[in-house]
Amino acid sequence: MSLLVPLGTIAVMMPKRDVIRSLLAKQIPDRIGVHEHFWPHILENAWTAQGVPTDVDWIKRFDLDLRSLFWCCAPGPRQDLAGVVEENAEWKTSRDAWGSTFRYWKQKSGTPEHIGFTCTSPEVWKRDFREQLRSIDPRSVMDLPRMREDYARAMATQEFVTFSGLSVFEELRRILGDVCMLESLASEPEFIEDFCSVITDWHIRYWDVVLREVGRPDGMHIYEDLGYTQGPFCSPKMHCRLIQPHHKRFFGFIKEHKLPLIVHTCGDFRPHLKALHEAGADCIQALEAKTGMDIVELAKEWKDKLCFMGNLDIRAFETGDRAKIRDEVTYKLEGMKKARAPWIFMSDHSIPPTVKVADYEYALELYRAGCRY
Repeated sequence: MSLLVPLGTIAVMMPKRDVIRSLLAKQIPDRIGVHEHFWPHILENAWTAQGVPTDVDWIKRFDLDLRSLFWCCAPGPRQDLAGVVEENAEWKTSRDAWGSTFRYWKQKSGTPEHIGFTCTSPEVWKRDFREQLRSIDPRSVMDLPRMREDYARAMATQEFVTFSGLSVFEELRRILGDVCMLESLASEPEFIEDFCSVITDWHIRYWDVVLREVGRPDGMHIYEDLGYTQGPFCSPKMHCRLIQPHHKRFFGFIKEHKLPLIVHTCGDFRPHLKALHEAGADCIQALEAKTGMDIVELAKEWKDKLCFMGNLDIRAFETGDRAKIRDEVTYKLEGMKKARAPWIFMSDHSIPPTVKVADYEYALELYRAGCRY
């Protein structure tokens, strides 16, 4: 039996959109916001065995505040390269239209394994991909009638609606692969600058069409994994030279439309936090606890400059130990309330299938009992 109590039964609170809008403006509403991401494997395996319907709307089931819509990544220009390479009961290996090959595990959550890449030199980029991408009309990869329907349906709900997509660093990793990307950052900066410029052009062209011909959301949610568990992929100096100018241009386009911006980044990106703020980020998500990040500590410096989303240590949730879950939730709830720092309650990345439904519901019960500032 669910332990969840509808928010309205606790007290009359601000509408969801107003709560998130205030937090992203670095203001303090009447309560902390709440959001979550769920691995699709939960729907297919672990949580269906616990009685969760396969057609569940996670946002409504858990009474969350944000709803994400659409997804943009630069389309591969070489459809002749795309296809399934190998598949068995455990995994599927596929090559996309960038010639990038990934292995996707069927029974496990997480990011895919990098197998191989085609676009690994400036020569290949210029010969096979650069102009081909520039020639793609964004409308050719959109279903505008369907997008308008989805947009109207989402905006009719109470949730704060974001449009989502990638930016340059995540595109570098996806198209060049980590090894080529890291080597090129150090040895071929002109290649990186040209790649990022063309990719940023693509994203601005795409979202310009969406905003003009579909509609304006409540905000944007951009995904940009800048680090791993031990630190960022590149130095702050390299980031500011090669990546931040493209962030400023893309994020500046978003700001011209007066849209608040949430930036997702995995790993320990703390050395880049100042640059992300300067580029226009209003909120940072997901703040992985296992990297050593602690929002209560981060809020001491950043509470007037940034909203934070996430940082609840999923390892505590995975234990199923209610005392450990309570300690983790209470420490961060009370710490952020005491600091009067803008925060959106969320795990430090996603809810994996190793977390039981009842344990996640228990965390939400604790949130709802103590979410008021």
